[in-house]
Formats: sequence, structure tokens, C-alpha cells
Amino acid sequence: MDIRQWRLTTNKQGHLISEGCDLVMLAKEFGSPLHSVSVSRLRKNYHRFRKAFQNLHPQSSVYYSYKTNCIPGVIRILHEEGCGAEVISPYEFWLSEQLGVDGSAVIYNGVNKSVEDLTRAVERDVRLLNVESPAEIERLITVVNRLAKPVNVGIRIYPAAGWKAQFGLDPAVDNLFAAIAALKAVENINICGLHVHIGSGLKQPAYYRKTLRQICELMAEIRRQFKITITNLDIGGGYGVPTVKTLSISEVAAYKLFQKSPKPPVAEDCASIEKFAEAIVSTLQEECKKHDFPLPNLILEPGRALTSDAQMLLVTIQEIKVRRKGLKYALADGGMQNIAFPLSYEYHHCFLANRPLSAATDKYNIMGTLCSPEDFLYRGWPMPELQPGDVLAIMDAGAYFNSFANNFAYPRPGVVLLENGIAKQTRKPEEYQQMIAADIF
Repeated sequence: MDIRQWRLTTNKQGHLISEGCDLVMLAKEFGSPLHSVSVSRLRKNYHRFRKAFQNLHPQSSVYYSYKTNCIPGVIRILHEEGCGAEVISPYEFWLSEQLGVDGSAVIYNGVNKSVEDLTRAVERDVRLLNVESPAEIERLITVVNRLAKPVNVGIRIYPAAGWKAQFGLDPAVDNLFAAIAALKAVENINICGLHVHIGSGLKQPAYYRKTLRQICELMAEIRRQFKITITNLDIGGGYGVPTVKTLSISEVAAYKLFQKSPKPPVAEDCASIEKFAEAIVSTLQEECKKHDFPLPNLILEPGRALTSDAQMLLVTIQEIKVRRKGLKYALADGGMQNIAFPLSYEYHHCFLANRPLSAATDKYNIMGTLCSPEDFLYRGWPMPELQPGDVLAIMDAGAYFNSFANNFAYPRPGVVLLENGIAKQTRKPEEYQQMIAADIF
């Protein structure tokens, strides 16, 4: 894959450059491992996404999925550009408040919300509180009756296509209409939304089309039975990016058992966000016209589509070991099991940041620091000859790398923001004392 796919260049020393900053020097200055974030790419991704939908459906609004990348310094930039917050937990909801996000710019999702969670959501006047089970609806009714305060409520629906599992109310088995009747009977509950989320890393809009047909039919039936017009349709996130792909079962097996590296994704296999928007909005318009239903506000909750390609993870090679039959191991200062979990199920390209244009001459098992044969970064990966001190740049680290990171035996890495040739630290590397801050000795 080509460095230009991530808008990277090289300098006179042959080092990778992002936003005018030498990635090799960043790893030395701020320490390694290290996350680097392109501020301009974040802003451009957000505005391109919003424009793609609002050009076709002006009543579209964008709420960033906090769970995808919950670094406050990253989320703050998106909020500065006008992006709302989509949260799934009490912590994320609290963080949105700390970042100055008004409740009217928050969508509250998530499973198994407690009485305390629901109370805070009602008190902060969230834009939409999406409930997703009969038990949660009972808890919400209790909260609203106690507070005597209005709340805008959406109902998460078990989708016709894509993710199902434990999420949402299934119209076929959960007595959805009885749940709606119970909500409608409460004076301060405004049933105004339906919510659905169908997956992650989707490359084509076919699932969205199928789901929208189901949801629009349901909106029409709710209006017929309850005289309720759904004014907010929340279709979640899941939009894929061209440079990442989820590994198939056969690819994972060949990768783990035989160190056969998977083929990189084909960029053309992923529809542009403009194509997603065209397919989603046109289907929504067609279905609403078919059911004689007014076009609802469209709520979008992108995650990786905004942050994936804006962030890289830098790690440094510390040792090289050669085993029998010439098998080469390169030991880095961070691995999959503590700071790069998505590498276990997704393809993420990497470059040798200090020699990115050098041709691959050998294959390496690139391992982390933990005492586990599973703590790999890459298996059987074609690379130029590696040496201690080499810096690897792992691409598309802006989706779930930080979210899944843990401090298994080592502190979690710091984060720097890159803009106009200047690197600014937005998260310091974790310290030992922070790792045990909650412990009582």
C-alpha cells in the first residue's frame, strides 16, 4: 500500500512525515509507543461526512461515537467543529459534560441502563434517549414519574439485517407495541425516535437499504396504531474505511497457524461516504413516500469514518531474534494484547517510519513485550530488514485501539496532536502510580 493513501510524505532523511512532523523524531521526543493524531484530517473527515448527508437531507445531524475513540483531546476537536456526542455508558455521558457538550447535543444509547443512568439523562435534557429493552422501559417510566420532567425517547429496534444479538426490541418476540403503549401512557415521555445499528466496518450500503425498509414500515404502523409520528430516525454508525478490512475466518486461521499474512484491502471495495449518503437518503425518501410518511430527521453516529485514518500508532523495535529455519522475530515496545487489539481481527497496514520507501526483503513475526506467544503485532509480515531502533507506524489506529487498550504489565501510551508542523501532547503516557491509583495497600 502507498503512503499517499494516508496523505503522508517523506523528508530529506527519508522519514515519514505527517502534518509536517517527523514521526521518527516524535517517537524519540514523546516516547514510544505513541499515538499521533492529524488534526486537519479529523476536521476534514467530519465536514465531509456531514456535508455528504446534509446536501441530500438538510435535517441530518452527526454525533460522534465516543466508544470508538474516547480520547478527550480528539473528541474535543470534533465538538469544536459542531459534532454532537453519542454515548453508551455513564462514563461517556459524564465525559461529554466535562467537555462542555450541552445535553441537547447528546444521544444516549447503550444496553442495560440503570435508574441512575436514566435519571441523569432526563435531568440533562438529552436530544434523544434510546431505550432498548422492556426492563429498561419500566425503569425509565419509574424515573420520569418521579422527576415529572419531559424526555425525548427513541426505541432501539432489532434490525432486519446486520447486528442482532442482545441489542434492541425484536418486533417479533418482544411485544414492541405493548412497550410503546406503556411509554405513551406516561405524560412526560415523548416517543419521537427509532434507533437501529447494524454493524461495524461496513463497506457497502446494502444492509442500510434493507434496514430502512423495515424501519419505515414500522414507523407507518406506529402512526397507524398510536397516532405517533416518528420525527427522528437514528441509523447508528458502522461506515467502513477503504484502508481497513475485517479478516475472514479463513484469513485468521492461515494467519495464526501458518504466519500467512492476509492480503490488503482493495480501496475500491469500499463505497465513499457520498455513496453511502446517496443510498441511505434515497431509500429513506422512497420508503417515506411509499408509506405517505413525513421525512424524519436523520441522526448519524459515525465512529471510524471520522477518526480511523486520522491516527497512527508508533512503536519501536528493540530486539531481533532469529530462530530455527531462519524465522525472524522483531520485538517491539508494545503489542496486540495491550495496545493494539484490533490487529487480532482487522488488517492494518504498517510502514517502517524511518525507511518507508525501502523494499520488503524478508518476513518477520513482530511481537510485543508481554510473555505470551499471542502478543503479536504482525505475523509473517513482509518488511525491509529490521534493526533495533526502527520505528513502525501502524495505520488507522483511530478506531478502537485506545478503547481496547489496557495496562497489562505496562503503562498505556501517550497521544500527540499534529497540526501545521507542531506536535502538542494531549495525553501523557500513563505512569506507574496511575496504574495503582485505585488500589488500597
